Amino acid sequence: MRCVKMKGSEASGKRRHISLLSLLSLVMLAGLSAALAWAFLTPGPDPLGLAHRVDAALAESGVESRVTAVLLNYRAYDTLLECFVLFLGVAIVWSLQPSRPVRQEPRVDPVLSSLVRLLVPLMVLVGGYLLWAGSSQAGGAFQAGAILGAAGVLLILTSSRLLSTMPKGLLAWGICLGLFFFLAVAVGAVALGGNFLEYRRSSATMIIIALEVVAAFSIGLSLAVFFGGSRPEEPSERTAAGRPPHGEGEEP
Repeated sequence: MRCVKMKGSEASGKRRHISLLSLLSLVMLAGLSAALAWAFLTPGPDPLGLAHRVDAALAESGVESRVTAVLLNYRAYDTLLECFVLFLGVAIVWSLQPSRPVRQEPRVDPVLSSLVRLLVPLMVLVGGYLLWAGSSQAGGAFQAGAILGAAGVLLILTSSRLLSTMPKGLLAWGICLGLFFFLAVAVGAVALGGNFLEYRRSSATMIIIALEVVAAFSIGLSLAVFFGGSRPEEPSERTAAGRPPHGEGEEP
C-alpha cells in the first residue's frame, strides 16, 4: 500500500510539474506575441534609410542604377566576398568529387537536343541584355551570370562530356577570373593613392562595366560547374580512360 501511495504521489507531482511548465510556456508565448503586436502596430518615425544618400551621390558612382551603384561601388566588399564564396564552393566540389570519366556518350533525346539548340542562343542574348541594362536599370552581373549558368546546365544535359573535354587549366582560370580581377581592381585603387575598392570618378563607369562582364562570365561558369559536379579529367586520366583493357588490342 505504501508503495502504491508513493507512486501515486510521484505521478501527481510529475503532472503538476508539467502543468506549471505548460502554463509558463503559454505566458511567455502570450508576452512575446503582445510585444510583437505592439512593435508592429505602434507608429514610429518615418524610415529615411540611406536612399537619399545614394541618390545624392549617384552621379559620382559611374552608373545610373541604385542597385548597381550599391553592389559595385558603395558596398563592393559584399560583391567581392560573394565572388569568393562561389570560388570556394567550386574548390570544395572539385575536392570532394573526383573526376568521373565518361567512356561512352549516352544517347540524348532529340526533343531535348532541339530545345537546347533553340534556348541556349536566346539565353545568351538575354544574359547579355541583363548585363548591359544593369548600369541603368534592373539587371547586372549576377542576373546575367545566372542565365548563362542555366544555359551551361542545358548544354551539360545534352553533352555529359562537355566539362571533361575542356582543359582543366582554362576552366579553372575562367572560374577564378572574376575574383582575381576584382582583387586587382581593389589593389590598383590602393596603389593609385585611394582606398580599397575606391574608384576615381573619371574611370568608375569603365571599371564597373568591366567588373560586371568578368564577374558574369565567372558566375555563369561556376554555376554550370556546380551542376556538373566532378572536376575535369587530367590529360593522364583521359588517356587511361581511353586506353583499352590490358590484353585487348595487343598482338599475341
